Amino acid sequence: MYNNTIKNVTITIIFDGSALNRDEKIGGNILSIKKLNVNGEVRSFIGKPAIRHYLFQTLSHYKTWQPAPVTLRGGGQQQTVQFDLTKADILTHPELDLFGYMFTIEGERSITRKAPLGITKAVSLSGYEADTAFYANHDLVNRGRLQGLEINPNPYNKEEHASFYKVSFSIDTQLLGTDGWVNSDAPEVKNDKLIIKLSDRDMKEINGIPYGENQWQILKENQNIGEISWLNISNKYKVVFQVTPNEKKRRVTTLLETIKDGLYAQSSGEANTIIPLFLIASPVKIPSPIFHPYIDIRKENSEWKVIGIKDALRNSWIDGKVYIQDCERLKVDDYLKKESNKVTLEWDELLNEIGIKN
Repeated sequence: MYNNTIKNVTITIIFDGSALNRDEKIGGNILSIKKLNVNGEVRSFIGKPAIRHYLFQTLSHYKTWQPAPVTLRGGGQQQTVQFDLTKADILTHPELDLFGYMFTIEGERSITRKAPLGITKAVSLSGYEADTAFYANHDLVNRGRLQGLEINPNPYNKEEHASFYKVSFSIDTQLLGTDGWVNSDAPEVKNDKLIIKLSDRDMKEINGIPYGENQWQILKENQNIGEISWLNISNKYKVVFQVTPNEKKRRVTTLLETIKDGLYAQSSGEANTIIPLFLIASPVKIPSPIFHPYIDIRKENSEWKVIGIKDALRNSWIDGKVYIQDCERLKVDDYLKKESNKVTLEWDELLNEIGIKN
């Protein structure tokens, strides 16, 4: 078993976005956006599933994280799409490690994993004023008319909202990199593969090498990325999956740098910008988005500024220096950035505080 030397992390960012999460159609041809009431004011928001999608889309396209295979479980109208644990696990697919899963085995029995990564809604920081825009497919219609087709434009409306949005992430590093299943049968080694029986019809075959009693090592490109071990507990067998400390550091570093640099996001065919204009991050004693309720923005002398940082820095769950990043569009008071005993402006120092530098 590996010891965890990485601290929990929380990150809150503010970005400039526009109608990133469409909702149901209204009146047949009006594309709505997701909205909620915040202190008596209507705000648009981007749901956690959409943020998760944009984050993993970025990780898979630009950080080469492979999407985990899926399968249909259940029968008839009860069928649901789930990650396929017979072909994937947290060692081979970081997606399962980071975002969690549920895998139905038989009856009401299932294997579940809580997501080590917590994600809040991304809620707008200004009210929705019922902006609506009119659109039509004029380009395709013009092409068709040039080809002699008798066609007319197909008009439609979209609700629109351009605003700053706030979203937070929290990483439970105690849970990240470790997973456990309880099975009725002990894993077996056959034909140089580890066989784990999940049910009478679900068998998992794992390539790797034995390196101790009831232990199996997993290699990727000739590098050790983790181990599987098992032990007998009350006539059942607990199977434990654990990534190596180096692989765990790589995953946390990749996640943090992806959030810092920005997510690839498209909605209704429109490219958008989940790119932090402001970011605050820190190691924390518990994996909670402790900065989220404090951080907001305010306009002073025709310039936007971030407020709430002074209050956020008082939280006793902070477990190291707090990293702050701002920009010309969205500034932080200079005196807060000079809190040398609490604040750092160096990204590498944050990584060192978390325990993943080098």
